[in-house]
Amino acid sequence: MTKVKSKLHFLIYAICSAIGFSYLVLPEKSGFGVVVFMIMQCFFLHLLLPDKKRLWITVPMFILSCNSFISANGIWRAANFIVFVFLYAMLSAEYNSRFWISLLENVINPISKFPLPFQWGMKTTKGKGKVIGRILIALLITFPVLLVLILLLSSADMVFRNEIWNVWKELRGIIKFSVIRKGIIGIIAGCYLFGSILQCYRLVPPVKEKAGKQGDLIIFILLLSGILTVYTAFCIIQFKYLFAGAQLPFDLTYTEYARKGFFELLFLTGINIFLILLTVFMTKEKKGFGKQIAKVLCSYLCAITVVLLISSFYRMYLYCLDDGLTRMRFLVFGFLIFEGIGLLVTFGYIINPKFSMVTVYAAIALTYYLVLNIIPIDYFVAKSQVDMYLSGKREGVEYVLTLSEDAAPQIERLLTSDAKEQAKEFFCYHIERNNEIPNRWQRWNLSDQRCQNIYDRHFGES
Repeated sequence: MTKVKSKLHFLIYAICSAIGFSYLVLPEKSGFGVVVFMIMQCFFLHLLLPDKKRLWITVPMFILSCNSFISANGIWRAANFIVFVFLYAMLSAEYNSRFWISLLENVINPISKFPLPFQWGMKTTKGKGKVIGRILIALLITFPVLLVLILLLSSADMVFRNEIWNVWKELRGIIKFSVIRKGIIGIIAGCYLFGSILQCYRLVPPVKEKAGKQGDLIIFILLLSGILTVYTAFCIIQFKYLFAGAQLPFDLTYTEYARKGFFELLFLTGINIFLILLTVFMTKEKKGFGKQIAKVLCSYLCAITVVLLISSFYRMYLYCLDDGLTRMRFLVFGFLIFEGIGLLVTFGYIINPKFSMVTVYAAIALTYYLVLNIIPIDYFVAKSQVDMYLSGKREGVEYVLTLSEDAAPQIERLLTSDAKEQAKEFFCYHIERNNEIPNRWQRWNLSDQRCQNIYDRHFGES
């Protein structure tokens, strides 16, 4: 890193990242441009990353970038930005007991390296660097002084204020401040990415793994026994009424029964998993008959949690049969499926606690999030709602019309129904909104293109 050539590579990366972020990512509703930016990032990471084994992190990065191209649903844009930051932090994280602490440190540390690209750039210009630095310092001092002076003089003289206002209007017509804003944000992004990769070169001292504290088996056994007694009674009721279809009390319908308690059960599954992991972790060094009892109780609690999960899934299924899918219900179904996968892994952890369950659950959570990014949620939600409307189970389609262009192929089916005027308004609204934005290749999006094709097919000549 002391060679000028190495520094030059990092400077080129910082400059390309700054320009690329401004030109490819920041344009409104950027689509294909985000994918191109990530391809550029993958290329530089392949060149600059010292530990090539960590290049696997570019796979989830690329999948997340594809969301902007294949989907017009913007609900993941802000969340994806945060996930990207943590994925870059993983490039230099310590893969030991300090992983989570080092991950948070690596999110913040690149900020401290913001001045480095400018310092290195000045050094590469040899004698001109000091002059450029002095000019920049002078501008930083002069600009706020002039701003304060103009404000004071404008307050003192109305004619002067009017002239300044006229000059300002002229400047606004000449200078595109949106370009300046994007340029500044691009520079910040370039410096941050520069710092994220640069910290991959720091030396990390080995960490000695400390033996974890062990818990009292008697406490855990009594706690689990009491909890499992209550859960067993609850599961008997679930099998009798929810799964076996016995007559419900209080004149409840199955839809009403399914609606109540779903989120409480979902919360309890999370508590159960935490309790299982805590018990296994705190007693894994124990030996003897008590350890075997704790394992059996944890396995039973895991089985009970599977029943709670199935109950939650079935309740949501009954609810959707009555009211159709929504975005939230779709996300919950996905969450339940991936939580079920996590429970299967938890069974293995109870038997042989030799791996990090936190890491496994983090991997499952990342996989779940990546799947959500590439699945057109609005398409399936719209299909459920439109199917119910066309079959006479729903009276209106108001919710469907609030979805993104991903739902366009399903809403097209409404053009031959009683809701054709509402469906037409959906297409007209999205097409007009897209036409208000300059048509640039960075904004190319497959869902937008599909919506445009449907509009042209039905209303192109009108």
